[in-house]
Amino acid sequence: MLLRTKMTRECVDETNAGRFGMAVEKPVLTQEQQDAVAALASTNVYAKQSKFKTFRELPPKDKWPYFKQNFLTDVLIIIAVVGLVLAFVISYVTKGPEAELSLEGVDMAEYSEQIDALGADFVKTQGIEDERLVRTDASIAISENAAQDGSASLTARVSAGQINMIVAETDIFAEVNDRGDITKPAEVMSAADLEQVKDALVDAKGNPVSDVNDAVGFDLSHSKTWTSMKGLPKEGVILGFSNITESKDMPIQFVEYLQFE
Repeated sequence: MLLRTKMTRECVDETNAGRFGMAVEKPVLTQEQQDAVAALASTNVYAKQSKFKTFRELPPKDKWPYFKQNFLTDVLIIIAVVGLVLAFVISYVTKGPEAELSLEGVDMAEYSEQIDALGADFVKTQGIEDERLVRTDASIAISENAAQDGSASLTARVSAGQINMIVAETDIFAEVNDRGDITKPAEVMSAADLEQVKDALVDAKGNPVSDVNDAVGFDLSHSKTWTSMKGLPKEGVILGFSNITESKDMPIQFVEYLQFE
């Protein structure tokens, strides 16, 4: 009823306006408004096609904003993943061989040059073609000072098989043995090989042993090779096997190289 009354009034108003010669005003849109209405009314040609196809069909000025909004994040993720994969592959392919002899001088940093020279001479005299098979180091120190104590590093590397021979002065060697980082010669060498070096076999404190099965290490004062190397201590130093995870051949070969008498 109200709607009919309203329409009737509008008709009367319009009729009266015409009767009295008054023009009826109709709403007029600006050109900008008309363009906007036309744009909204038009069909989006990109609505039902892939983003890639849309990107190819866009005018040059619109390509980069569209690419940045729809593809850039995915592309950056793909680049990062590919980079990580390539880095892993390159690292694996270029990785050198595992050392078959890894000699660590514990608390012997002052003799690091001589120990390295000993390793180099071993490679040369034994005709080892790849020097990377032999690694010598003297960077680990055992200390009561927690900031300088390398005990954790030593144990970790021994456990991982990265150290298979240890050389240290008597008191340090005994401590390393107490920690379980030394392997008895009888567990590595045959009875015949042990017999040849029996005069050099000692316990963890450097005392000679009568039974080769009780030996823990080798007294380097009995080594012709060691004592002839200038700068190395001649007395009170013991060599021992550690965690040999692969072949025993090169550690045994190193014992033979030392020429124990």
